[in-house]
Amino acid sequence: MSENRELLSYAELEKYRRIFVRKLRYILAQTRFLWLNQIIVNKTKTVFLSGPIRGLSRADSLGWRNLAVELLSSKFNVLHALRGREEKEVFTDPRAAVIRDLNDVYYCGVLLVNDTYSEASMIGTAMEVFYAHQNNKPIIIFGNAHSKDYWLNYHSHLRVDTLEEACKIINDMFS
Repeated sequence: MSENRELLSYAELEKYRRIFVRKLRYILAQTRFLWLNQIIVNKTKTVFLSGPIRGLSRADSLGWRNLAVELLSSKFNVLHALRGREEKEVFTDPRAAVIRDLNDVYYCGVLLVNDTYSEASMIGTAMEVFYAHQNNKPIIIFGNAHSKDYWLNYHSHLRVDTLEEACKIINDMFS
């Protein structure tokens, strides 16, 4: 009897694994299609805005991102983790947000990182920085909240004081 339970348990596990893999493939296919369309049709470079979300109000988390979009959008596509989620969370599974963000980082031309909040969680930001570094993306940080963090410094290429200064550099160097 216990063998049947194990087989049934394995069968159920395999069923859910197949469903998850199918959904994951669909999400990746849709995201890649959109990105390839942007790259081929627009031929515009993309900047991904990386910075803390957890531990900040939605207004604080969006405020600097909206300003960066204003400062960069004339020359770049600008993407960030909260797009489509400005008002409320829309992903039913948080892994979908991670999948989309990793895909965005992979296809971006530059990663712009906000390091102005010392008390906010930087776990996702650190992962995006590491992933961008692994994929040879230029990484520009503004702010000094974690300026002594040797992991963040090692995996970045340039650190400046303000968002405006970082955007000017990106507009001058990468457009």
